[in-house]
Amino acid sequence: MAKKSGIKIDWHGNGGCCYPAPGTVKTAICGVCGMQMNVERNVLGATSWAESMGHGKHLHDRFTCPHRTQNWHKRIYRLKMDVYEEEISDRDPIGLEKMRQVAEKEIIELLEANAAR
Repeated sequence: MAKKSGIKIDWHGNGGCCYPAPGTVKTAICGVCGMQMNVERNVLGATSWAESMGHGKHLHDRFTCPHRTQNWHKRIYRLKMDVYEEEISDRDPIGLEKMRQVAEKEIIELLEANAAR
C-alpha cells in the first residue's frame, strides 16, 4: 500500500465487488476507493463469466461499492489494472515504478476530489 495525504492505496485489493460464501464476511471495504461496500446476503446466482455461460449458480453474499458506477471510480480501477498488468509482464522495473508513481498521483487526486472519507 502506498500512503500520501493520509490516503492509502490498496494496489491489489478487490475491484469494488466480491462474492464470499454466505455469512463468512461481515463487512467489506472497496479495494478501489476504501469505502464500506453494500451487501446482499444469500444471493443465488453466478459470480463469474464462466459460471454464467455454463448456466451455473451458487449461494453467496454480494458486496458492491456504492461508487462502482461512477466515472472516477472506474478511472481509478483502470489505473490500478494498468499498473498490475505492467507488474505481471515483468518487463521494465524502472518503468513500472515510474508508472506506479504517476498512477498514484492521479488516484490520490481522484480520491480527494470524489470519495467521502
